[in-house]
Amino acid sequence: MKHRIGYIGYGEMGGGYHWQVADDRHDVCDDLAPVAVYDLRECRRETAAERGMKAYDNLEEFLASDEFDIVVVACSNNFHCEMTCRALEAGKHVICEKPAAMSPGEFDKMVETSKKTDRYLFIHQNRRFDRDFLMVKHVIESGRLGKIYNIESTFCGGTLFGWRAFEDHAGGILYDWGVHLLDQLVYLFDEPVKSVYADLRCEKNKEVDDRSVIEMTFKSGVKARVTVAGSFLAPSPRFAVYGDTGVMWVDELYAEKATIRYSRKSEWEELPADVYGKDGAYVRNQVRLNEDLTRVEYPDDGMKYEQDWAKLYKNMLDTIDGNDEMLVHHDQVRMVLRVIEAAFKSSATGEIVHL
Repeated sequence: MKHRIGYIGYGEMGGGYHWQVADDRHDVCDDLAPVAVYDLRECRRETAAERGMKAYDNLEEFLASDEFDIVVVACSNNFHCEMTCRALEAGKHVICEKPAAMSPGEFDKMVETSKKTDRYLFIHQNRRFDRDFLMVKHVIESGRLGKIYNIESTFCGGTLFGWRAFEDHAGGILYDWGVHLLDQLVYLFDEPVKSVYADLRCEKNKEVDDRSVIEMTFKSGVKARVTVAGSFLAPSPRFAVYGDTGVMWVDELYAEKATIRYSRKSEWEELPADVYGKDGAYVRNQVRLNEDLTRVEYPDDGMKYEQDWAKLYKNMLDTIDGNDEMLVHHDQVRMVLRVIEAAFKSSATGEIVHL
């Protein structure tokens, strides 16, 4: 089906990744093309014109155009809600960059506008297709680690450039990178978060957080720790996953391999143990591992992980055409925003926030 895209904001994401998908990835959609741009910066409009698109400096004129049916909202975070609602009200489907909004309340307004206008609202959480995350997701779902107790998700090195370094534009490392890591975990476990404890710091930047540590507990009891930082000079392991029969760790973002240490259920046995009390030695039974853990480099089961962010684009376009269901669910997006809201509150008060 024919789809044409207009962009609100034509910076790194709008004029980079989003434009490239529409311009180059014809496997995503048989008839997809970028056709228009709205941006207040003249240099961005000039770039758009050089690429054969119509450039607007007036939002009303841009939204009134019938040249495109989809709007990509890729402006600074603080304008996501306003621009999304205006595009929906103009009869366009919307692909909004993350974070979807500045609060759950703003996002509720966006969803309600989507329902009222009968237009689709998609949130661009493309890192559900990161290779390292796909490995973790598959291993957990395969049961090789048994029941999951803890997971640590870390990314260090995110640079806050441009508007991302300023509070009035809703910048900061949590909104820029943390939202990706939180979305991955909410998607992975697909259950509510019960509580949040966070420490957000401005170590190098004056206005916004550039080191954020968030600890959360899911409804099932799984505990997760998310760390994002732009100020750490040394890299940290991307993932560490702890289950009752094994552990997994991934060294780097986009890593093609991971390490697993695991045991088979049969290796856990109830065995006698000599212990000592006030009356001398006696024997009690204890559950312990009877053999050494097996260590393997993963994948060792023939799985191959294709990292292709454009798969999310295909899902979004197929959803509009009635051939698929939306991958990034609104309730998942809202859960992430609730965690972020709770993280700011927890960091300010020093207390656990219950959701």
